[in-house]
Formats: sequence, structure tokens, C-alpha cells
Amino acid sequence: MDSVNWDDLRFFTALVECCTVSAASKRLNVNYVTVSRRIERLEHTLRQRLFDRTQEGYVPTVEGLILYKKTSLVRENVESLEEYFSLGGKFKKSVVISMVSSMAEYCLIPKLSDFVKKYPEIRLEIDVSNRNVSIPRKEADIALRLELPEKGEYLSKKVGEITYKLCAIPEMIEKIKKEENVSIITFNSDFSHLPESQYLIRRFGNKSIRFQSNSVTIQRIAAENGYGVALLPSLAIKNSPLVSIELDEPIIRSIWMLTSKYTMQMTASRLVADELKRIFDGMK
Repeated sequence: MDSVNWDDLRFFTALVECCTVSAASKRLNVNYVTVSRRIERLEHTLRQRLFDRTQEGYVPTVEGLILYKKTSLVRENVESLEEYFSLGGKFKKSVVISMVSSMAEYCLIPKLSDFVKKYPEIRLEIDVSNRNVSIPRKEADIALRLELPEKGEYLSKKVGEITYKLCAIPEMIEKIKKEENVSIITFNSDFSHLPESQYLIRRFGNKSIRFQSNSVTIQRIAAENGYGVALLPSLAIKNSPLVSIELDEPIIRSIWMLTSKYTMQMTASRLVADELKRIFDGMK
């Protein structure tokens, strides 16, 4: 076997984590052809097929998964050494935090300003997403989620809770109190399984749905403009003209912070994780 070009392994791990050549090339800031050639060269050097090429993207073979696991250990050690010996090493990478948009807009962004001022060298990247990003595949350094993924190697910690309230303009609230028919604002069918969606349907029925959006902010604006009744996180209705009433079936969802052992070894990520815990502790 020929000697492995260690830089090819960087392209290899990027492709495993990104799944497509185009996404990997974007991450590495190179063109599409460069990634393909590097992978072909690595496979030729190792005399192993590392990926199955499918319509959905590049899927690692068994040999590819073994190599990825071993390569990840090498990469973690190299990056730890870089951080230790380089004065600016600990702040070279962005710290990627994944969370739903409502948590970013109403909870964290307003409260992270002091941290940003204290550590101007740390670059934050907020990935607003409803999907469960993979911490093991390094799609994010830290993920804040309202439910735990079903599988995956990660560290988890409950850091807070979100309570929900039934909200509407005063006229709509009066209709509810009089048990009159009202329209409801909720998520679309992709998120009909969520506790807040299920509650509205149980209480008011499917036929009451008049407005749907996957954005909590848009739902709040729709409610403020009289489109109907919405079930919103209490943190999203502060300074809002909406009137809220308590639920007959309280809905409280836990906030989970997902990280990895590797993430918590990196100074910048650890500082960010500690600050997030502090913010949530202050909300209790």
C-alpha cells in the first residue's frame, strides 16, 4: 500500500459528514472536482472502496466507516494540539449552535450580547433548524432541542423548560371564555405531532384550523392581527399585545443541550456551552 496523503483524510471526513461532494466542497472552500479527485486518490492508495455512490449522495461503506472513526480520533488529537500550542488556536473555528428559531429569537440572541463583548475572538454560527442535526457527524458543536434524538453518541443535559400559553387578541379570548367557535393558528402537517399542535386540535378540532406556519414568530404576528388563537411559548409573547390564558392541560417542554466529549474539550465550545447553561439557569 502506498503512503496515505494525510490531507486527503481531511477531504474524506468532510464528505462523510456532508454526504454530498457539493456540500463538502463548500465546507472546504474548494471546487467539486478537487473533492472527487482526492477521494478517488485515497481509495486507490488504500485499495478500498470507501463510499457507495447513490442518487442521495456518498454513503460510507463498512471500510469507510471504520476509517472515519479512526480518522476522527486523529483529527481530534491534532486540533487539541493546535489549540494547546497556538496562542489563537482556541478561537480559530466557529462554534456552531443549532436550535429552533423561536429559541434563538426570543431567548438566546438577546442574552448573548455580554458574552460576545467579553469574547470578541469567538465566532458564533447559529443554525436555525427544526431538524435534529447530528452531533457525532459534527453538523453542529452544540444543539439545543425540545426532544432527545432517538439514537446517536452525544452528551445530553436538561438546561431548562418552556411553558406554553393560549394567546389571542382580547375579542378572541372572550369568545373562548364564552365557548364560542374560534379559528386556530398552528404548525403545518409536518409538525402536527408536536404537543402544542395536538392540544389545539383536541380542544378546537381540525376544522378550526385557519392559518399554519412553521415559524413561531409568524404565528405570533398572525395572532396579533386577529387571525385566530395560537399556542405559543411564554418567552415569545413578552412585550406583545396578546392576551394569554392558562391551559386546562399544562404543556411544558424540556430544553436539552446536546454536545460531545470532543466538543467539550475545545475551549471556545466549552465557554459557549457554559454561557448557555448560565443563561438558562437565570431563566428558572
